[in-house]
Amino acid sequence: MSIQKDKKSGKEFKLASHTNISASAAAGGTINGKIARFVGVDKIPYRLKQGDQSFYFDITKVETGSIVRTDDGIVYVPYKKKNFQDMMIGDTSDAKSRFSDTAYQQISAAFASKISNVDDNLLFTQIVEEFYTSSLGPSGSFVGAVTASYELRTANGVTQSYSGIDEGNGIDFLIENNSTFSTHTIFQVGLPLNEVTQSVFLTSSLIHLHHRGSNTASFTSTNNTFSTPVSGTIIGTGIVTNINNSNDDQGIYASYALKIKMAGDADSGSLYSFAQSREIIIYNSSHASFSVSSGSFQYHPSSRHTATGSGVFKTLFYHTGTAGPSGSYTGSLSTSNPLSSPLHGDAALRTTASYGFYNTPGTTEVYTVNSSSIFNLTPRFVTKSIL
Repeated sequence: MSIQKDKKSGKEFKLASHTNISASAAAGGTINGKIARFVGVDKIPYRLKQGDQSFYFDITKVETGSIVRTDDGIVYVPYKKKNFQDMMIGDTSDAKSRFSDTAYQQISAAFASKISNVDDNLLFTQIVEEFYTSSLGPSGSFVGAVTASYELRTANGVTQSYSGIDEGNGIDFLIENNSTFSTHTIFQVGLPLNEVTQSVFLTSSLIHLHHRGSNTASFTSTNNTFSTPVSGTIIGTGIVTNINNSNDDQGIYASYALKIKMAGDADSGSLYSFAQSREIIIYNSSHASFSVSSGSFQYHPSSRHTATGSGVFKTLFYHTGTAGPSGSYTGSLSTSNPLSSPLHGDAALRTTASYGFYNTPGTTEVYTVNSSSIFNLTPRFVTKSIL
């Protein structure tokens, strides 16, 4: 074996053929004194998937059944020679798009000639360090700890959305994944029947939720080799929830909890970050007492006193109730979920109402509209003041 030292990280490697690397992993042996194990594509480090080397990397060219990781955070990523060459200089390569046609032809010809005498099926090995950081100073840092962040939107990705009315065919929501240094993701929607695992970082995913039958949830994105289970598989169920917390007189909805775990380099079940869970509300249009009511209120985002004289009017939309202003339901005005109408900014109940203070015109009543928790982002009436 030859020894090679990374000039930036200072780490030394013993180089060997991928046949020997795989043999060590299969026999429970070691590489460079560290235990070697076969791993899945989820363990390919961030640098290749999204980081500084992702511009040329094509995960479809990897021999996914032969990836090896050692306990010191080194991942050996194999490619057949023909696939490695195609990744580097093929028609869809970064080199093809980066250079002029003349330069590309010269570069690709020179590259191909260097390895022309190598068998097409010989395995090339790319060695990648997890949490790669240069020893030359802070400016050399390439990878950090994973952070989890996402947003729920309407299917077209334009508007934030945590709710909607199921007209019989269910509703699609887009999960916009804004996490940093993430290499793979795990989702749960509703009661966890199945987890959805994505072994590569996908910037967006579609989920499909129902309020009918068994209130089922599924992923509806185009089937992806690196996402399981396949599109359309039932992954969870919603919980039927009474708005007044006792019966369906004031309306019902199916409540789904969306939970997301983001994992990054070196994750073995502990190095990950949880995103804040969110509730998704799905109303049932066929429910016997279902209808949408609305009311116009004078509004101010931060002052209950200013709201009473505000020239800004906002309309709130909600499931029809009986005890609150303009046909809403306020119950005890508890901040506990439910016990108050979820409030929306449109008649389709897709968007959330603005947080703040709402005055019933011509009265001294001012209602505070806010979320009942960091889990329930759809706002509700939480307090009432008489000014």
